[in-house]
Amino acid sequence: MDTESMPIRRPTQYACLAPLHPTRIVFLLTYFLAGCLLAWGCAPEPGGEASSQPEVARPDQPSTRAETPSPPPPAHSPEDAARRLDHGIDLSVHSGDVDWERIAAAGYGFAILKATEGVDLEDGAFAAHWQRAAEVGLIRGAYHFYVTEDDPNQQADWFTSKVALQPGDIAPIVDIELIGHGTPAGWQENVLTFVRRLHEHYGVAPIVYTGPKFWQTHFQGETAREMSEYPLWIAEYGVDEPVVPDHWPTWHLWQYRGDAEISGIEKGADISRVHREAVDPATLLVPRKSSAAAVSPEPH
Repeated sequence: MDTESMPIRRPTQYACLAPLHPTRIVFLLTYFLAGCLLAWGCAPEPGGEASSQPEVARPDQPSTRAETPSPPPPAHSPEDAARRLDHGIDLSVHSGDVDWERIAAAGYGFAILKATEGVDLEDGAFAAHWQRAAEVGLIRGAYHFYVTEDDPNQQADWFTSKVALQPGDIAPIVDIELIGHGTPAGWQENVLTFVRRLHEHYGVAPIVYTGPKFWQTHFQGETAREMSEYPLWIAEYGVDEPVVPDHWPTWHLWQYRGDAEISGIEKGADISRVHREAVDPATLLVPRKSSAAAVSPEPH
């Protein structure tokens, strides 16, 4: 084959190195410069806003936006609470789960909650119940289960360290219904000491919860008379009217149903009513100028 007469063929991969026409060179330079000018004109100035879209934090970056604090629980004025104090319930951790919205919707006006027992036991549901009862608009009360073997001053210190009352809350309550093993002689005077300590601390007369048979059996004489100066919350079921123990002129609250099935409460609760026909409901509430409003409990 005669190779000198054949045309020269460059490899395909080097075709791009072929000389460019001058017109094509001018066109490419113009296109390049226009792109540079456009990019420079769109760049943000230092300190300027780069985008109108909100910045989204990456999953691995904490948000710098401040959290909005939740509003404090509503506090009832004593006047408003006195108007609405009628029927209510009492609860403890043993009541199980509670749907507070359903309780309020059912028409109950107040909730009395177990707070403490003896010198070192705090009810496991008290803090949550106390908060939620206020959030749904119920009038709140707190009670101490008195242990007859324990020192009354230590019990008073324990209760007051855990329960802060505001004007419009129900007065503090002592539940006295059992006598434990090892109870010292004269324990009735100890109960009176405990009640006086609460009275002094909160600036309002505490409420005494008991049953008529228990009280008549164990409280007589001067101690019974002095205890009768405090409001009475009596527990008696299946009767038209409760028995009022000696020295008390009447009852102030009556727990007339125990362990009642109530929609919204897993394991039931007790139901009580205020004796509005005979007593002023305001006497059962922390008054506006009570020192209790300034009391803050220790951290739970």
